[in-house]
Amino acid sequence: MEPNTEVSSYLVVNRVEVLDHAGCSACGRGFSSDPIGEKALVLTLGNSERTYFFCSSCGDNIVSRVESEDARKRYLWDWTVPLRNGHRPH
Repeated sequence: MEPNTEVSSYLVVNRVEVLDHAGCSACGRGFSSDPIGEKALVLTLGNSERTYFFCSSCGDNIVSRVESEDARKRYLWDWTVPLRNGHRPH
């Protein structure tokens, strides 16, 4: 992948989900544009399966503070991989 190509969305690998212009829900930092991708923490809330995504730094901080085992079950580690313009599935 060319380093100056704009990242338009991210594939969340294990959830098989595409995030448009995603960033960390805590710090707002965008996920890595490196083709290798990066680790991300996913929080799922409520019956509507509302999800929040966190960068690895914020995710590590959050996981270290979760005390309840029930709450811990709502967090999963995943991997985000950048998708380039024109490579978004329909």
